[in-house]
Amino acid sequence: MNAQLLNPFTIDIPDSVSTTLSSAECSMLHFNHGASTLAGQYLAVGRTDGFITIWDIETRSVLRVLAGHVRPVTGLAWSAHNRYLASSSGDWNVIVWDLAAKSRAPVLAHESSGVQEAGPDARLPFASERRRTVRFDCAVLSVQFAPASSGMLVVVLASQEAYLVDVRDRVRLSKRSQGSVQVDDVECVPRRIALTSSAVPVDDGEGEAGDAATAAGITAARFSPDSRFVVAGTSKGSLLIFDAATGELLDEQKVLSTSSGVKELAFDAAGKLLVVNCNDRAIRIVAVSTTPTDESTTDAARPAKRPRASTPTLTLLHKIQDMIQRTAWTNVGFSPSADYIFAGAAHKASHNIYVWDRTSGTLSKILEGPKDWAVGVDWHPARPMLASASNTGAVYVWFTPTEEIWSAYAPGFEELEENMEYEEREDEFDFIDGKGEVDRRRQVEQEAAFVRVGDGAPRRARRRGVQLADVEALLRLNGEEGGRERKALQMVVQRLDELCFDSGWKQARAGASGEKTDEMAVDGENDEERLLEYTLLDDDDSDAFVIPPRLETDYSEFYDDHM
Repeated sequence: MNAQLLNPFTIDIPDSVSTTLSSAECSMLHFNHGASTLAGQYLAVGRTDGFITIWDIETRSVLRVLAGHVRPVTGLAWSAHNRYLASSSGDWNVIVWDLAAKSRAPVLAHESSGVQEAGPDARLPFASERRRTVRFDCAVLSVQFAPASSGMLVVVLASQEAYLVDVRDRVRLSKRSQGSVQVDDVECVPRRIALTSSAVPVDDGEGEAGDAATAAGITAARFSPDSRFVVAGTSKGSLLIFDAATGELLDEQKVLSTSSGVKELAFDAAGKLLVVNCNDRAIRIVAVSTTPTDESTTDAARPAKRPRASTPTLTLLHKIQDMIQRTAWTNVGFSPSADYIFAGAAHKASHNIYVWDRTSGTLSKILEGPKDWAVGVDWHPARPMLASASNTGAVYVWFTPTEEIWSAYAPGFEELEENMEYEEREDEFDFIDGKGEVDRRRQVEQEAAFVRVGDGAPRRARRRGVQLADVEALLRLNGEEGGRERKALQMVVQRLDELCFDSGWKQARAGASGEKTDEMAVDGENDEERLLEYTLLDDDDSDAFVIPPRLETDYSEFYDDHM
């Protein structure tokens, strides 16, 4: 739907169920939020049988069926431009799916021999879409992509542990002093950085350090929208702020005024607000400020941490709870404009979704659904639309019908309340061959120019990457070698992101046992070698990425037949 044709003064809260996906078997769901122009076009549904289905929200059809988990899906996350989907499950695995991949049905052995046997359904999904699998030691509760990179994940485990996971691909450049540049792919094992909440020992004034406080487990974690920090909630009600690049603990802030554990966290699109769902059945709205504070003020309780000027400052704004029924909440979040916050009621007798005004904290609306209780809720990133999942596996799409204002697209357009027959003039649409051809072509070009859409400012700036001159300087390419290898090397350099390993110029010498050891090069010696390892640029950079359709495969019929 064209957003320019929507009435900006219409009701921005959904009011009724418009569509029901009764056979979804949903355990959790998630719209494709992000910087793409197609944000909100797809709905990922994690099923109780481990399958993942991707629905087109406009056509209500199944675009993909992903098979990889053997337990119910517990978490889903989209990359910024929809190409990658990360899923977590109770089978201890996190899988990153590449939705741009195209899979083909494998050729079975009995087919090549000419024997006709009943094989598996040809529409079954296969493993070509699985890009990376990361296995942990226990069930995984949630997963999220970094907004600025599809190669970084934050994962929270059922054991109250959290990890930063680097799944970026790498490439190695090597060169000997008398040889050419060699380019090799590096088989990378996902690098995990543990996010620990261990307290720093504090000096008790008698020359001995006191015992460190018992570390609280991490129960929820989210990237900030600028991908600079990771905010994590603990089992003791505090909020931890980590550096998203190194995993270093920057600060611990106890602004929630509770000792109950944190269940869920969610940022608004601008990163200025944070909503926190705690085990004490209360929802808290927290303001996030990155304004530097006075560096002259010190805190004796943080002697070994960075100053507060380098970390966000959290301030509690509102506390929302049901004082009468003591309702517990699930799946909290913000509306697209951050004017409202929403949450599903974890009540087994009703399927209710509550919407509050963010500025005042007052209840704005209660969306009442069927009698089965809600297990998942998500708000569309651009429209007054909600998707909720019930304990029966059904998915309900809440929507407010809106009238399109065509005059916003064409100011001279006149809206009619009823149909009218237009009487065409006899010569109105007649064109005489050879007469006015130039004027007609000019008119066609002008009309085509009027409907063209100009490229706006990108929502996510593409990283600059590595410069060819820097690589040539590191590898000591002279003028002759540079001219010979520049074209091939330039194609490789365009894919490089940042340098993660540099061995320096070294020379291999034979030791006493015959094995070679790397030692620093000595002036005047030859046959030096240098190894450089770079991470690759994020290939999730297409602002208009569309999941490739598979016209030869009808997943809707497969879904109806088998699921």
